[in-house]
Amino acid sequence: MGIPRIRVVLAALALFLAGWTGTAHALVLDWDAVAWTPGSLNNSYDVNGDGINDVTVNITSQNPGIFTNDPFTGTMTPTINQTLTGGLSPAENSLMIAANLHTNSNLTVQFSFTSVPLGATNVSFMIFDIDISTNSDIISGIYGVAPDGTHVAATITNVGSAVDLTGTGLNQVLTGNATTANNSSNGNATISFGGAAITDVFFTFSNTAGAPRYQDIAIGDLTFTPVPEINPALAGSLSCLLAIGLSVFLQRRAARRAAR
Repeated sequence: MGIPRIRVVLAALALFLAGWTGTAHALVLDWDAVAWTPGSLNNSYDVNGDGINDVTVNITSQNPGIFTNDPFTGTMTPTINQTLTGGLSPAENSLMIAANLHTNSNLTVQFSFTSVPLGATNVSFMIFDIDISTNSDIISGIYGVAPDGTHVAATITNVGSAVDLTGTGLNQVLTGNATTANNSSNGNATISFGGAAITDVFFTFSNTAGAPRYQDIAIGDLTFTPVPEINPALAGSLSCLLAIGLSVFLQRRAARRAAR
């Protein structure tokens, strides 16, 4: 008799939790729906219209002077445009990054999920045009950060023919091995983190050793699902409810045994 009763309690608990943790919905940072001031390196976006920024994009380098113009539009990067489309049809906006990269002068891209302290799950985005311009584009240092600070390895899929994927776990590296057209999918790779909850994503963009050379990539739309925050007051109420339920269950079981 004890097991079925416990299952009833757990089922009631699940229903209660569903009512007060909120429902998680997938969100999209869609580059066709937001603005980015050309050349700016940090922007935050409210993508669900609730007045709270959900994601911040931050691009840094030990040498800020490496960023350069898109040669096709003349616009300073980072910028939103359709120069590098990854072969998507119809073409969509992406966040283009162009820089004169060289040894010890790379840049880091960071996504931070800012609307909830528990971060986000189902994080996924594509990188376009990982190829050879003069030197090879290199994407490395790819990882997510869990709420407790642990580094989380990415799952890398849909790697184009112009890209070599080497390494495993936190040491995965994407390296361009051929020249591709700007509208080709051959330089694509998809970065995702599945069901792991993460607060931030990082990756580093660099090139093979040598003198400063023009290199470019673009980042496609970012999808993610914020992890709902637990209400502390309701959590306390739940603890009390469980304690009362367990006490009643034990008392009734003891009474039945005494009556036998």
